[in-house]
Amino acid sequence: MDYIIPINDLKEGKHRYEFDVADKFFESFPESEVKKCSIHVVVDLTKRSTGVDATFNLTGKVTVTCDRCLDEFDMPIEQSGHLYFEQGDEPGEVSDELVVIARNETHLDLRQYIYEFISLAIPAQKYHPDDENGHSGCDPEMIERLDKIMVNQSDGQATDPRWDKLKDLINN
Repeated sequence: MDYIIPINDLKEGKHRYEFDVADKFFESFPESEVKKCSIHVVVDLTKRSTGVDATFNLTGKVTVTCDRCLDEFDMPIEQSGHLYFEQGDEPGEVSDELVVIARNETHLDLRQYIYEFISLAIPAQKYHPDDENGHSGCDPEMIERLDKIMVNQSDGQATDPRWDKLKDLINN
């Protein structure tokens, strides 16, 4: 799917476009932490003489790595956003919601905007959700290892002498 809208061919009024974003989408974004996903994107456009209003609604799931146990899991996402595209002399993003496109632009490429909305839907910290009993969905073996490390550090047994010397400098 190309995620490109021919804006010159649109009549003034409302238009709806739907896209299914899958793993292949992220090949053009190598810096993305997402490599696997299944997301449905609905873009409602309102063409006006002065520009195009676009409302994005994304629902689906992305596969992310848990920050606690390092296992992958599917995280549901739901994101909405609004952009206004206006034709002008100097293309660029004016604000979070206003994008100026060249006056001679005939198509609107939505790939970058869809990518950004997906990225915004992913929280900074990603943890397995708890199960129905309120227990962590993380890998139990990894959690056990982390608990042992935390106990050792709190007992003062697992300290690094180099850090201890630095701490002494700070405390003096």
